Amino acid sequence: MKRTQEDAAQTRQAVLNAALSIFSRQSYAAARLEDIAAEAGVTRGAIYHHFGSKAGLFNALIDEASASGGAVVQAAIAEGGSFTAVVQRVLERSMAMLEENTRFREVMALSLFQSSGIPELEPFTRQRAEQALTQVQQLAGFFQAGIAQGALRPELDPTVAARAFLAYQDGLAVLWLSNREAFSIKAQAGALAAVFLQGIAVG
Repeated sequence: MKRTQEDAAQTRQAVLNAALSIFSRQSYAAARLEDIAAEAGVTRGAIYHHFGSKAGLFNALIDEASASGGAVVQAAIAEGGSFTAVVQRVLERSMAMLEENTRFREVMALSLFQSSGIPELEPFTRQRAEQALTQVQQLAGFFQAGIAQGALRPELDPTVAARAFLAYQDGLAVLWLSNREAFSIKAQAGALAAVFLQGIAVG
């Protein structure tokens, strides 16, 4: 049984790797399951078994990247320190990951540039929108704690701060992914994070 489970996990990962490669080269819309299966060395049936559809494959890649990004954020928070130091570190690590981690970067590019306007991805798009609302609520609680600690401006609306935080992250990702030669987001991560904090921190 253990060997069967390991084989299934390896097959699943091989399909994900092939899908990311082909989506990145050809675009999601142009990619065919036959091509993904051939690159992964599996049958189309194996893809349907593990992911159900091409859209399911796309969603699995997004989930994988989200989990990786979340792990980086949690590790940054776990290191502790002042509230502003934690926010600075989270922003820095998130931006650096975009440049350092090829797989994460490619999936982010797919999510930001290839997921809109595709009918079969609409259910996943709605799911992401719902998750974003939850994320805003969680971040608002985080920023509310910063206000209570006296680290952030007392008049700051924590929900506005949460939306600004997410918009800042996503906007920088789009800017850098659109022209990676223009600057190093990793090298400028500290300065970029500091600019955001200047807008919300006390003194």
